Amino acid sequence: MANSRRVGALLSYVYMAVNVLVQLIYVPLLLGSIGRDEYGMYQLIGSIMAYVISINGVLSAGVGRFYCKYIAEGDREKAENTLAISRRIYWIMSVLALLAVGILTVIFRIVYSSSFTSAQIEECTGMLLVLGINTVVTMNNTVSIAAITAHERFVFLKLSSLVVLIAQPILVIFFTGFFPNALTVTVVIFAMNAACAGVQSLYRRNILKVGRNYYGWDSRLAKALLSFSGAIVMVTLADQIFWKTDQLIVGYMFGAGSVAVYAVGAQIYQMYMNIGTAAGAIFLPRVSELYHKEHDFKGMSDLFIKFGRLNCLLLLFVLGGFAVFGLDFIKMWVGDGYFESYLIALIVMIPFTIDLIQSLGLTILQVTNQYYFRGAMYLIIALLNIFLTFVLLAVWGLPGAALSTAVSMLVGNGLIMNWYYSRKVGLDVRGFWKEITRIILPAFAATGLSAAAWFFLPVNHGGIVSFLLGCVLYGFLYVLFEWLFGVNAYEKNLLKSFVGKVVPFVK
Repeated sequence: MANSRRVGALLSYVYMAVNVLVQLIYVPLLLGSIGRDEYGMYQLIGSIMAYVISINGVLSAGVGRFYCKYIAEGDREKAENTLAISRRIYWIMSVLALLAVGILTVIFRIVYSSSFTSAQIEECTGMLLVLGINTVVTMNNTVSIAAITAHERFVFLKLSSLVVLIAQPILVIFFTGFFPNALTVTVVIFAMNAACAGVQSLYRRNILKVGRNYYGWDSRLAKALLSFSGAIVMVTLADQIFWKTDQLIVGYMFGAGSVAVYAVGAQIYQMYMNIGTAAGAIFLPRVSELYHKEHDFKGMSDLFIKFGRLNCLLLLFVLGGFAVFGLDFIKMWVGDGYFESYLIALIVMIPFTIDLIQSLGLTILQVTNQYYFRGAMYLIIALLNIFLTFVLLAVWGLPGAALSTAVSMLVGNGLIMNWYYSRKVGLDVRGFWKEITRIILPAFAATGLSAAAWFFLPVNHGGIVSFLLGCVLYGFLYVLFEWLFGVNAYEKNLLKSFVGKVVPFVK
């Protein structure tokens, strides 16, 4: 199983790398295919749909928490009954979600009637209808995702997601060649999600032989599932408000074109999010073992620190590189007129790093049934973000909206969650940040030297060759400084082992 986790973690990062590469190719092609206004509409509505698709993994964590618990305890009957009861719960939730989408559609038509044309309003209505249908498919596939994750079949899970990741943009570009609008993009995304859900369901039934046998209604289990799912839904609602409010308000105040500019920056920090959360869910079964079977709180804390350091090494490399080369990258990626997109991405990425390097903490909260606090806290700072967005957007424009998100994250994900991890969960937060500081200082030095060379030396900032050479120099400095002053013996051995497998002649 440990080997399965390692392969799963590796595939998670492969998925993340392919996702970034696909987005780099896909976004400019999509912009060219459907235009800035249609792209803005897609980001306004289509990105909400993409988020609902991700609910599959979030909701499955609730089911997976109890399923893993009973598997660890060897109670097969309760494990199967967990899937059966949860499926009935999510049937009801699907109906409620459809009602919510219907209400959202009416509200959307009223609120955006002054900033969108009639044709745009009708197209967005169609996209919201597809969103509602997709929600039903997503929620009904939750038990399959939970079962596959609990049995640590990460290779299949990641490979199926990888196929969708690659096929989806190809199909989108193909069909938008005939129907160049945002609705086409939304329909294709839904079709791919439905196909993936079908394959995962077949795998659960026919390969894993995991059934959803119903052994009667367990009120205690149902109450626990509803309580945990309530926390998940609260976090989902808060996330929805937190990450999508900026674009919704921008669209309301400035129209679809400005949403496209903001969305380019959002696309970058969402890719950054994918990097930071790529492997966290892989450790759900292991954390579950440590908590339910071994009662090893120190082991959970050690895993939290170990995972955080590895995640930090990767994230600071990306953050520093984007800070130095991001503006040039955006110009080459989507063209001129997107300077504000660079500011938006960087403003959000800096405080977001705190949350991402602690992403395993979310898995620990799920296993220890303390996720409710995260949901309540996130909902409060999401409401704070709405207020700040209106204020700062009026003062500083699009970067002001990003700044409101950054301030809210710093307060919630930085200060409040670290206090909770330390005082209520029992994680060694002080030790965590002591270890992280050893990585931060060399990363700052490498980034500072690279920035000085890039901005003060006579460099051709419009050339692809100079851009690539600058990135290579930065990468060399980052690896050198971290190797000499940052990484520990475990991480050095891990890197040597990885390089030795990838390049057999390296000793």
